[in-house]
This record gives sequence, structure tokens and C-alpha cells, in this order.
Amino acid sequence: MNSNEDFDFDETTQPEEAFHIEVDLYEIGEYSNLLVVPCNDTYIVISNNEHLCTLIKTCDEPECWEQQDGGLDEEVVEKLGAAIGGYISSM
Repeated sequence: MNSNEDFDFDETTQPEEAFHIEVDLYEIGEYSNLLVVPCNDTYIVISNNEHLCTLIKTCDEPECWEQQDGGLDEEVVEKLGAAIGGYISSM
């Protein structure tokens, strides 16, 4: 018997390496290519080699994201969180 069969792992896989997302931050038709650096439960978002914000996922249903560092509007934080969540779920 395989020891992995003893447990039902229903965890989502967290990325261990940096990844890119594309988001139309301000709904003007211009997509920004952002670098996301995962660090434990937080995600550091970088735009044009500068720190944009640091996000943390606070709940799963419905998916909620909170800004730990940065000065973005709540709508932009939701867009970034949705893009990060979409990337994670596609892994």
C-alpha cells in the first residue's frame, strides 16, 4: 500500500517560484505584465522593477485578498488577487 493513499490531500499547490500575470489594472485597455513573488502566504507584486504591493489571501469562499503593503484601491487589489488565484488554480 502506498503511504500517500492513506491521506486525502485536498490542498491547493502553492507556487514556489516567481511567476508573471497580466492585468488591466485601471480598465483602460492596457495590460500590465507583473511579476509575482510568492513568500509563504504572501505575494509580492512587482511592476516595472518596483514594488507595487504585497497581498495575502484572507479567505477562500468567496476568495478575499488583503493588501499588506502598498497604496492601491480595493478594486485593483481584487483584480490582482483574482489573477493570482487564477494562476494558482491552473497549476
